[in-house]
Amino acid sequence: MILHRWFPARRHGDVLAMRTLLEAAISLLLASAKRAQAGARNLWKRLPLSVRGRVYLASRWTGLLHVLSHLATYDETHDLGTFAGNLVVVHQQYSESSADEKEKLEKQFDKIMEGLVMPNGVQKTTRRLRQHSILAKVLADERCRPQKSAITVLDVPSSSGVVALDSIAMLRQYYTIRAYVLGDLCFHIYYDTGRECVFDEDFNLLQVRLGTRFFSIHRGHRSGDVYTPLTAVLLFPLDVVAWFLKKKCVYSQESHTVPLPLIHPDVDAGLRRGDFSLSKVDVFKGIKEHYDLILSFNLLQQNYFPQEQIARGVENLTNALNEQGFLIMGNDTCFSVAQKREGKLVIIKEEGRFSLSLPKALITEIE
Repeated sequence: MILHRWFPARRHGDVLAMRTLLEAAISLLLASAKRAQAGARNLWKRLPLSVRGRVYLASRWTGLLHVLSHLATYDETHDLGTFAGNLVVVHQQYSESSADEKEKLEKQFDKIMEGLVMPNGVQKTTRRLRQHSILAKVLADERCRPQKSAITVLDVPSSSGVVALDSIAMLRQYYTIRAYVLGDLCFHIYYDTGRECVFDEDFNLLQVRLGTRFFSIHRGHRSGDVYTPLTAVLLFPLDVVAWFLKKKCVYSQESHTVPLPLIHPDVDAGLRRGDFSLSKVDVFKGIKEHYDLILSFNLLQQNYFPQEQIARGVENLTNALNEQGFLIMGNDTCFSVAQKREGKLVIIKEEGRFSLSLPKALITEIE
């Protein structure tokens, strides 16, 4: 495998035996889940169309659909090719590659980022041009643009920053960018090459290689509305594995660890040019600086966090806006544009009713 060419494995017999046992247990669990899914599919085909809709809604409400989706895609999303330890090779090869090779490496980079789930349950999913169509719609509407010639921008969560490459180019058509800040909780990880473990900046265990796949300690959307008591019960065996690995794979300064940047190589070049700056930002805590424009996509939504936590995040983002500044929030399909007026948010434009998830106490009206 690609990692073994860079770092020779240094496993002790007991560690190898432990990992082999865990890999076998996970494989057995997945095999049982696939048999159950096959039975569910057969049953689904026999159901009348009039009944399927109600069954589908019930499976979403109970969290069963989330469990089935997680298990059905487990092998693909936990393939060793998307193990975060591969970032050391991706970064090394990217700068020296041709355009075609860079395209392949970027696809791998995107899959690696999607497989990284942080302790708060947020995935690092990212890709180029992800917000292009939404930002184009927003900037085409003069009501949604700060009435200044030069602006400061906060992009949070910025993930690898690759989306900002397009966003800053679009914004420069209208403004001089005085500052474009990439805000996130984690900009690099640590890879323990001997034990083949990945840790975040605070040394929390994120991933562990187990044979032909890796195990993710955290699961996406764990605090969101898709995660129910039934979800917790059905996925409990994975929680047991995560608990065991956290006990066994504790970060050690004595191990050989490699710091791996989560910033895309092209964004790193932008940092060196001064196009961007990095800032550790937790939207659920206070944000010190103030901005004319804040972009916040794929974070403050109910599939990630409960309503009260979303409200706290929106309030902190509102406080970080300059008066008359704009907050653009959304996901891949819907968005809202709000302007800060006398400390409150006024919805200027929206698509897909994204504002329904925003705290009503912070919104005074919809234009």
